[in-house]
Amino acid sequence: MSSKKKFCETQKCLFVILVAVAAAIAAICVVTLTDENLREKRSLEPLPWWKTSIVYQIYPRSFQDSDNDGTGDLRGIKERLGYLSDLGVGAVWLSPIFLSPMRDFGYDVRNYTDVDPLFGNMADFENLISEAKDKNLRVILDFVPNHTSNESEWFYWSERGHKKYKDYYVWNSGIECAAGCDDTGGRRPPNNWLSVFGGSAWKWSGIRQKFYYHAFLDSQPDLNLRNKNVQTELQDVLEFWLQKGVDGFRADALKFMFESPNVTDDETGLTDTFTWIEADNHNLTTNLPEVYDILKGWRAVLNKYGKDKFLIAESYGISHEIRDKYYESGSIPFNFALIQYLNKSCNALCMRDVIQDSLGGLNSNWPNFVLGNHDNSRVANRFGPETIDAFNMLLLTLPGTPTSYYGEEIGMRDTFYTYRETKDTAGLNYNETQYMEHSRDPERSPMQWDDGLNAGFSNGTPWLHVNHNYQLINVKAQKLADRSHLKVYQQLAKLRQDPAFTHNSVQFVNISDVGGNDKTILAYIRAQINSDKYLVVMNFGHQYANNVDLSKGAGSENGMVVVNAMSAYQKEMIDLKSVTLSRGQGLVIKVM
Repeated sequence: MSSKKKFCETQKCLFVILVAVAAAIAAICVVTLTDENLREKRSLEPLPWWKTSIVYQIYPRSFQDSDNDGTGDLRGIKERLGYLSDLGVGAVWLSPIFLSPMRDFGYDVRNYTDVDPLFGNMADFENLISEAKDKNLRVILDFVPNHTSNESEWFYWSERGHKKYKDYYVWNSGIECAAGCDDTGGRRPPNNWLSVFGGSAWKWSGIRQKFYYHAFLDSQPDLNLRNKNVQTELQDVLEFWLQKGVDGFRADALKFMFESPNVTDDETGLTDTFTWIEADNHNLTTNLPEVYDILKGWRAVLNKYGKDKFLIAESYGISHEIRDKYYESGSIPFNFALIQYLNKSCNALCMRDVIQDSLGGLNSNWPNFVLGNHDNSRVANRFGPETIDAFNMLLLTLPGTPTSYYGEEIGMRDTFYTYRETKDTAGLNYNETQYMEHSRDPERSPMQWDDGLNAGFSNGTPWLHVNHNYQLINVKAQKLADRSHLKVYQQLAKLRQDPAFTHNSVQFVNISDVGGNDKTILAYIRAQINSDKYLVVMNFGHQYANNVDLSKGAGSENGMVVVNAMSAYQKEMIDLKSVTLSRGQGLVIKVM
């Protein structure tokens, strides 16, 4: 037998095999990294529901009345879940349903873990959750952590100095007053801090003989979030509703949750009142950094019930620096830029700048947009009824999660109420010549379902009367029409499920390429590797835009219209070198 070893019994063999394996692995990596299709397939993962869903805000008082007492309720909402499912929304956000004296329509909470009888009972809520899940709809609750009602049991005991509750709120003895302070125990407020709704933010308690702080109405005392027991109480509230099956929370008025412990005067040049946005200038009472630790605590609670639980933070007018800290704390800061900065004088260039600024610096953080809510006039009133479809197209085709306010899908208008008809305390705080500037009733009128009694909202007397235009603007009529705002909205909601729209980037078409219409036409591309490519174009000008050349920006001369805000006809081929858009018209075009 030969004394020589076979080749594969030597180290040379092992070395050759290792080299071959390494080369094969390298080749696979090169193919994967250079082949965009393979790379994209590997990177795509299922998105959480809130990245692919439209969030639909319901103001419960005004959506559907089931028992004919004139007020919308939980059973009424349950009756309309089929409509919401057909509409194409994925989540329902309910404005407050908690037990409340309703001085601020539920944003003054008496008991966080009870349903107000106005809306039904806990069984009604549980049935709503069950039915929503059957229809694959998520439910989000409005959570009000900054303050309670002064009728809350917590405030009752705090005002009486109970050992556990005495520091649940922000109390101060005030300053001795030489004269004119007989009603406040001879003392005056400790500083010049103001309420958002006007006047001093301090209210005297004759029971406790101290002032309490209220950023909003004097019937809404601010909680002391520096108190660990208060923090625990609020986390317990979240747990309670998570156990009931809710999918997330919209946290209200977070910027106001902490005030400086040093109660010095605010030197920012205060007037009799200030708006939510102006509040950002008052750094003693808004946007204090302690809010981020509170959010992290809430995020930890939500994560116990699943990391897909949604937490969105109300955050009017915040800087990008503060926005990023909200993200880092486990929440999504509500982006109000489209409400705050868009108006009739904001042209297409302005709109593009607002959107780009909103998306700027987000990196991997998920964007969101909202066009309207219960505190702002409706789109038709702010921009004109001819722009309704274009603005719904904008909202539903931008990157991120859109939030849509009830009735905007059919183009509801603000409703006029006389001073005597007004219910909103924010308006009633002013006289008959000023109330309309502050009342939020006009955008809270009942949903218009059909052309019957009270627009199908209630067989009783509605808490606010329906808009007089309900026989023309209602869901039933728009379902039957060949073309309607409702049908455009449904088409857009369906289109949003295309992979081209389920990522967080957008490519604006260079507006200088659109034939001199730079101030009227807004256009952008939504596309993703391995998906179709779409061009979204809208005319926000006051006249026709003729022969607009979009071919260079689209990278093609041909396209097919998949959504047309001015026509019931789809699937039409279009020459991208010469596009004509009427005022308020929007198109979604599949680039061929």
